[in-house]
Amino acid sequence: MKKSIRAVLMALLVTACQDQQAQTTGPTPPVPSDGVTASVTVDNLNAQVGQTVRVRAEVQVGTSQTYRVGSYTGRLRFDPARLEFAGENRINDGLRVANAQGAASGEIRFAGASPTGFETLVLYDASFVVRSPAYTQNLRLAMEELSAATTLANLAPQLRVNNQVFLHRAAPAPRP
Repeated sequence: MKKSIRAVLMALLVTACQDQQAQTTGPTPPVPSDGVTASVTVDNLNAQVGQTVRVRAEVQVGTSQTYRVGSYTGRLRFDPARLEFAGENRINDGLRVANAQGAASGEIRFAGASPTGFETLVLYDASFVVRSPAYTQNLRLAMEELSAATTLANLAPQLRVNNQVFLHRAAPAPRP
């Protein structure tokens, strides 16, 4: 009897470890060498119904670029039958605003500005309750405007929006 209880406990432990690993491993957004890449990231690609996930709209400036992002506008789109908006997560960097009134229909508008450039390239950050395990299927980012700080140069021609949903990456060191 002790052996069977021990076997069950080991099986539960292995399953729990696999579940934890599934939450913290997965593809992260590739770092571009030039231009700017925008993407949606989540903290758990395998979230189950009822769990809360953190969803972010992020940009990454190419490694060969010298400018900083100074302003942006965009929209986070999702299927409200798969994700339920729970609330925004505060970002303390620059002036940032969002309009979540369209969340019930699956769209949140957001914008931000910083005359010296953002330190944090997470443009929008919110929590959602998962209503369907396939919640990432209709999760999309649309960027309407992206400009450099100081020069106000239009970065939209250099912007690539990646439609794949990625796992959050560890916070990069601030750009000089």
